[in-house]
Amino acid sequence: MLKLKFPIYFFGTFYSSLKNAIIKKNSTFTVYFSSFNLLLSYFLFKKRYFSNIMIFNLLNRSFIHITLNYHEECSSIVNILSFYSKKNIKTVTVSKLRDLSRLERSSFILSTSRGIFNTSDAIINNVGGVILFEIY
Repeated sequence: MLKLKFPIYFFGTFYSSLKNAIIKKNSTFTVYFSSFNLLLSYFLFKKRYFSNIMIFNLLNRSFIHITLNYHEECSSIVNILSFYSKKNIKTVTVSKLRDLSRLERSSFILSTSRGIFNTSDAIINNVGGVILFEIY
């Protein structure tokens, strides 16, 4: 099971659409197309939290249609929470990531200068970045 904490200012439509899908127990949701939403949804697709991603155009606007991955009638994403506001941007260095990975059981998804990485990939590539969300 996965609990997410999001910084809402990065992807507010993604956050609200995903939260509504979880609350209403819908298996699909749709968000506006942006490169950041596409990167995030592709990352979660690779980690098997989403089972399908489709991009489509409707009235000259692009959208991403996402299908949540369900296991025994239970979504693989349990809950999402707002992580912090735009005023509290949390950047993390590699040494801080090493310390956090030893102390906590959770891992982080980071936006780095080289793309979106989880904690172990960021440590291997020796990059820090902005914490996007935390996986429990």
